[in-house]
Amino acid sequence: MPITKLIYFIFLLGLFNFAHSQKGKPLQEIGVMTGPVFFQSDFGARNEFKNYYKNNGFSFGIFYYLSALNNSSAISEKVKLRIEASYMTTNLNHYGKYVDNNNNSLFTQQLRAMRGTVETLNAGLQLEYYPWKTDDYNRGYSFSPYISVGAQISNYTSTVTSTLGEFGSPSVTPVKYLDGFKNESDIVGSLTTSIGARYLLNDYNALVIDARIQYYFSDWVDGLNPNKNIYTENKSNDWSTTINFGYVYYFN
Repeated sequence: MPITKLIYFIFLLGLFNFAHSQKGKPLQEIGVMTGPVFFQSDFGARNEFKNYYKNNGFSFGIFYYLSALNNSSAISEKVKLRIEASYMTTNLNHYGKYVDNNNNSLFTQQLRAMRGTVETLNAGLQLEYYPWKTDDYNRGYSFSPYISVGAQISNYTSTVTSTLGEFGSPSVTPVKYLDGFKNESDIVGSLTTSIGARYLLNDYNALVIDARIQYYFSDWVDGLNPNKNIYTENKSNDWSTTINFGYVYYFN
């Protein structure tokens, strides 16, 4: 898909710039992060609040920072480039009015019995902008907030099952998903945006909190994608929210 190739090119370009920038020996940073993931997909009724917090999992990743361009430039005082790799897994169920009732129709029973899992391996770039200088630590400040945008490439594996039997058979599968599900592994691109902050512990160590929204360029990441012309409530691609807590180590 063209957008995935574009993101891959941007990722390689970032790696090139990273290698080139090391000639100036700028301050570098490496870290780890982990936190809960809240996955929004075709599981659950649209606009049902339970789907926002019950369809969840966790993520873990490593990241590498390099101050943009040259440390003496005006841009590098407020911008950092983050290269990262991460793993995410989440479990999915249906929540909302179609299952939270006393209706025991076949359709309701089929929805209640559905289970989903999504696993992704991700690699990407994140550009962080600090309203104040990134070196404000040197002036006695310990807290430094930021906003960021980025792009990711993900290798995802989606699995949809049912406690009633083999998912895909008419007696087990809700009719809207008979031609709208795939248990598969594939590659997908995504855009990310986040807000976060660092808290400096000392000259070489800092803590990070980062709240991210990730929008995928596919509606198949969860394994479900009912026909949008028939089921008009299926309006959006899959997306997720992640709250990461991390640790950063500074070195030259």
